[in-house]
Amino acid sequence: MKKLAFQKLLQKHKDRIFSYAFYFLHNREDAEDVTQEVFVRLWQHWDKIDRNRVVAWMIRVAHNQCVDLVRHKKNSSGYFRNSVQLDIEKIPEKEGDPALNYEQKESQKALLSALEMLPEKTKSMLLLHYFHGLKCETIGEILDTNVNTVKVAIHRGRKMLRHALSEQFPERSERYRDGYAMP
Repeated sequence: MKKLAFQKLLQKHKDRIFSYAFYFLHNREDAEDVTQEVFVRLWQHWDKIDRNRVVAWMIRVAHNQCVDLVRHKKNSSGYFRNSVQLDIEKIPEKEGDPALNYEQKESQKALLSALEMLPEKTKSMLLLHYFHGLKCETIGEILDTNVNTVKVAIHRGRKMLRHALSEQFPERSERYRDGYAMP
């Protein structure tokens, strides 16, 4: 029974955990390591986890693993693997206008670059809210933070992203300023 329930959770949420780790770390191999560690810990702590909060628990473990990995890499040798540029280049292009494909890739690079300028906690909250569709209450639970703090951080993070993107794309600055380009 445990094995079957675990496999269902693994299949249902592995992409969400990987995606969160990848956007946080910008490295496919590190994100895979974090994802694996989350599910190893889930298996180890299976009997202690509230089934109604298992997704929040997994994302919190993923968040903590990402933060620990970043700290470890910054403290160890200053070396930090970064494969975001390569991974963006691997995104399949849609048939049609090559200029549109180029513009989309440049926008993705700019967004990832702008996200990197944010404080870790703000970046995490934006990723959880906009990329994973989690409510502020759930994010507060995951990050052990007050819901109002989450709302304020998301609001400020959006403003910081708009500002950074308007500097990178002055021709679209009005669009970013009005918030139309932000999720």
